Amino acid sequence: MSVTVAKELPRTMEGEIGQSTKLIRTWICTIDDATLTGTALLETDVFTATGTTWWGAAHPNFAIFKLRKLSYAEGYEGSPYHVKVVGEYGIVKDDEFITPVSRNPVWTFETAGAEVPALFYYSGSGNGNMQPLTNSAYDYFQGLTTMEGMVQASVTKNFSSLPTSQLNATNAVNNASYIGGAAGTWRVVGVDVKYVYEEFQNAMIKYWSCTSKLTYRQTGHNLLLPDVGFNSIVGGQRQRCMVFDFQNSEWVASPTPQGLNGSGTQTGGAPAILTRRVYPETSFSALFGAAPT
Repeated sequence: MSVTVAKELPRTMEGEIGQSTKLIRTWICTIDDATLTGTALLETDVFTATGTTWWGAAHPNFAIFKLRKLSYAEGYEGSPYHVKVVGEYGIVKDDEFITPVSRNPVWTFETAGAEVPALFYYSGSGNGNMQPLTNSAYDYFQGLTTMEGMVQASVTKNFSSLPTSQLNATNAVNNASYIGGAAGTWRVVGVDVKYVYEEFQNAMIKYWSCTSKLTYRQTGHNLLLPDVGFNSIVGGQRQRCMVFDFQNSEWVASPTPQGLNGSGTQTGGAPAILTRRVYPETSFSALFGAAPT
């Protein structure tokens, strides 16, 4: 069985501001006498005869519009020799014509805020002079917090097998600069994975859909700890921090924690801020790629 004639009827086009434009092409195909012998008609033969070939073909006059819908009906107006084919063209995404596991990741971003310990302040105008947020005696204010900007990103990607690398990255931070953030500023806060069945080009495709949730913090996800304590390092030895008792004119063991310089030496003033990474690190570029531009 084959198509002998494929006649295209007048085309239609419908468009509206703010709405997707829709272009319709219609064909009436005549098939040969083999229709009466029980020989199966192949739909692909009909589509080839009309020139539509398959989904994604460009419209002959407006290449920006692609074939996104096909309908096929035998026995047009009761005739066993005629088949009606209708093709609908519109705007489509490239990924709609790619097998699910080959599609590009889908990214979303949103901003949020969180309370964090207040350890620094900007002195003067501009952002170049950041100072420890202490009182005039170099003590940090207990329990003082401030708001910090955060960005939450979701990355959805499909995999042919269970994405164990993404699952194992939960709680990991970026080991290098990523999407404008320095190392340690992005963290995988959660991963959702589900098994999906999808019909694609007349075949059933099974795959894993994985959504990784990432959070960016301006100050990073490392712990920032004022370097204070009752002990210091002097001459390679650990000893009690000392303060001068002016009333009795003598050095005494400090009754309160003292500021240290990050190497164990007593500063006599503001303490250093220790940075401690408590999350494992991994390559975000290898796991998630780059955000679309």
